[in-house]
Amino acid sequence: MRRFVTIAMMLILGFAGVVTISCEQIPTVPSEIGTVDQLVQSLRGEGLTVSTNGEISPSNNGFFTVRAQELLVDGEHVNGFEYSTAERAAAEAALISSDAQPNPYTRITWVSVPRFYRQGRLIALYVGCSSKILEHRSL
Repeated sequence: MRRFVTIAMMLILGFAGVVTISCEQIPTVPSEIGTVDQLVQSLRGEGLTVSTNGEISPSNNGFFTVRAQELLVDGEHVNGFEYSTAERAAAEAALISSDAQPNPYTRITWVSVPRFYRQGRLIALYVGCSSKILEHRSL
């Protein structure tokens, strides 16, 4: 369950933006963010406190075929999924359904509003409605 809740990240979906199921704010992702390191740098540049919290293997993250890099962003869990190419990231992002299910083989009961974001080689996931997270351009 911890890993499920941990997959509460800001992040990145391929349909030119975000899939969101509630909350009103839809953030935009700057085009220069395409890796987890760039995301961390951008968030820190916006004044947020960001720390890394380890990795989750693909067999345990339940969503995508790459490791999740777990971030704590001002105390909120965010996961970054970094791919070898933008095309691989786009292909997996295309599997995310309109009801925020990450692939056809997994059904998630979300504890809050899931937000997937995609830019370049990065898919990011934030599950929540924290205004301190949502008001920043990097998410």
